[in-house]
Amino acid sequence: MSAPQQTVCRHERQRATSARWSALRLLAHAEFPGTPYSVSMVRLWVRDLLSGRIADVVLDDVVLLLSEVVTNAVVHSDSGRMPGGSVMVCLGVGGGVVHVEVIDDGSVTSVPFIRAANADSDGGRGLFLVEMMASGWGTHHDDEAGNAVWFHVADDTAATSASAAGRLPGSERR
Repeated sequence: MSAPQQTVCRHERQRATSARWSALRLLAHAEFPGTPYSVSMVRLWVRDLLSGRIADVVLDDVVLLLSEVVTNAVVHSDSGRMPGGSVMVCLGVGGGVVHVEVIDDGSVTSVPFIRAANADSDGGRGLFLVEMMASGWGTHHDDEAGNAVWFHVADDTAATSASAAGRLPGSERR
């Protein structure tokens, strides 16, 4: 399967199996190389895509959390360890939330989890920030698609094409 077809299949498979997308409108998805440089590319991409669609303060939170999750994918998964590794970012809105999903190439040695970072540590706070700031988040593993880390950031101004009452399916805290 060619790389573009693989990208579409990975995204469609994840989307088709995820109840999280049932009340959301997909805005965009993009694949980035599994390199540290991609973190800044993702920040620019999401700012360009969401500016004017959501409140600035919400956009700042989305950019921060997305930076943390993409950094984790690059550092801790095969996306950053294997040649040709990649990270896919999917963005959606609906039901008063911005939904972000980061899909990496997975890893046989680690799965996403909140680390206990000490005060002197330079890292280990990414998913802790997601836990503290997101209105919902979680992880999903698929042997073919890899790991997905998703989060919601509440935004009453987010454009929506689907009406959803209450919390979105799959928005339970972990």
